[in-house]
Amino acid sequence: MNFKKSFKYLLKPRKVEKTFFNQFSGGKRWIFNWGLDQRKESWENEKKRISLFDQNNELVYLKKREDLAWLKNIHSQVLQQSLNDLDRAFVNFFNGLKKNIQIGYPKFKCKGEKDSFRYPQGVKVKEDKVWLPKIGWIKFKKTREVEGVIKQTTIIKERDNWYVVFSCEIEKEEPKVNIDPEKTLGIDLGLKYFANLAIGKENHFVTIENPKYLKKALKKLQFLSKELSKKNKGGKNRYKARKKLSNLHCYLKNLRLDFFHKLALMIVKSHDIIGVEKMNIKAMMRGLKTLSRAISDAAWGMFLSCLKNKALEYGKNLYEVSSFLESTRLCSNCGKKNEMKLGQSKYICECGQNIDRDLNAAINIKNLAVGASV
Repeated sequence: MNFKKSFKYLLKPRKVEKTFFNQFSGGKRWIFNWGLDQRKESWENEKKRISLFDQNNELVYLKKREDLAWLKNIHSQVLQQSLNDLDRAFVNFFNGLKKNIQIGYPKFKCKGEKDSFRYPQGVKVKEDKVWLPKIGWIKFKKTREVEGVIKQTTIIKERDNWYVVFSCEIEKEEPKVNIDPEKTLGIDLGLKYFANLAIGKENHFVTIENPKYLKKALKKLQFLSKELSKKNKGGKNRYKARKKLSNLHCYLKNLRLDFFHKLALMIVKSHDIIGVEKMNIKAMMRGLKTLSRAISDAAWGMFLSCLKNKALEYGKNLYEVSSFLESTRLCSNCGKKNEMKLGQSKYICECGQNIDRDLNAAINIKNLAVGASV
């Protein structure tokens, strides 16, 4: 069994090495913007599309130009990866048009926003040091061992720190899990509570509080956004204001990831069969602004992705139940569908069922997951 796993570590670069990082991320950004500009002009003027193959070939000629001689100092594969990202952005955009899904047209990248660069190969790890081609050995804070084969390495700047992320492929024997009926779980995700859990044969009801990180920090985010809008473009004060805002967004993202990883690990280690509902989150976010903000704050998609990866790693059975089931309306006792108003907290059925609506939904999801495993 092969599965992918990422390992992220804090780098400890010296001043010279930080300069290299800025040069490489700047070169990657410049190539992306050059490629995007070339594609736009070609289409607007000649109605002609430029392929990834053509743009990769042009990199050789770009490096020969006197005004672009600095590109020679940057590893060629880093520049090629930038063009790969651009091509993928166009592919996603056109696929979205075919499927009538709103995916934005590729945008030009700005300095200081999501600075990063990537190596597809050539990276080596020795104890607490990583070898980056054309940069050299860099120390990092080794908090755990790197597992598996490194497939690609990304250097990312977050706040004022640089991180290295190893994307690895790990080969393991598929674990044999003895399915215990008491270790079954149905998860109904929500907004009032982040998750409603129905556990085991007895359907023990457990609720997980919604941390609402965005809501708690909303006033501060709005204040920093207003401060940024007041600053003159290109000025140092605008750069400082943008940095404060991006730092807060990064902090909130890390809080969410920490919460998701801990919750997903606890669920996967304690249960053999896990049922979740497959949700069309993008469609749900097209409604009211306050509702879409709350859904964005909950970040269900990020949590489900984390849960899937951990279930695969530990060899547990995770089943995604179709949303067409209408788990909220379906009676978990007799199977009859009843109308449910939005503000109704109890599920009441003619068969005598009278339970919390979220517990009812979680039981339905769990029962379907158990049925699928048989």
